[in-house]
Amino acid sequence: MIQNANGDSALSGRKEREMAYRREAILDAAQEIFKSVGYVNASMAEIAAKAEFGVGTIYQFFPGKQELISEVIARGSDRYVAGIGRIMSERRLWKAQLEAYIRYNLSWIEEHPEFHRLIYEIFYSQIPDVVSRIFERFREIRMQEIRFIREIFTHANEEDPRFDPDLMSLTIPGMLHAIGDNWHLGLLDKKPTAYISRILQLILREDYRD
Repeated sequence: MIQNANGDSALSGRKEREMAYRREAILDAAQEIFKSVGYVNASMAEIAAKAEFGVGTIYQFFPGKQELISEVIARGSDRYVAGIGRIMSERRLWKAQLEAYIRYNLSWIEEHPEFHRLIYEIFYSQIPDVVSRIFERFREIRMQEIRFIREIFTHANEEDPRFDPDLMSLTIPGMLHAIGDNWHLGLLDKKPTAYISRILQLILREDYRD
């Protein structure tokens, strides 16, 4: 009886790993297709072909394209948030934490342009159900970033009272978001990371060098 139980457990474990692998493969394929042709023009058949599965297999995991795009964006968001979490967990002086956050944020924008293009497409297309899901996810991320920056500038305020934690927690994400928006619109002649030293000089009022 014990052997059977162990055998069943091992079989169940292999099945779960296989299901997880297939799900990730589908999300990877969907991300590539969305990146290539956009959400609106993508089809479940194209995604299935890219993943090398039958269309029926795709529908076993995701009821439709809306759920797929929501999961693709949620997965990208989770990866971004994981990076923020690593920065938050590191023991550094507040200036070093601020630099790490700004560098990470602008590097992410620069390295994942397809992620942001998808977000713009979803919001401007006003696809039912998807926008509200993405909005709530991004609201959670922004709240986390605001708390993190407020904490940084609470420490900064102890050294220099000109740093207002509440104001800085709103201003800095807004500044980085504006750089990302203008870069994606093709309005900047430099990459986002080229602005890191200038942003730090502006905030810290110090001669900063990369």
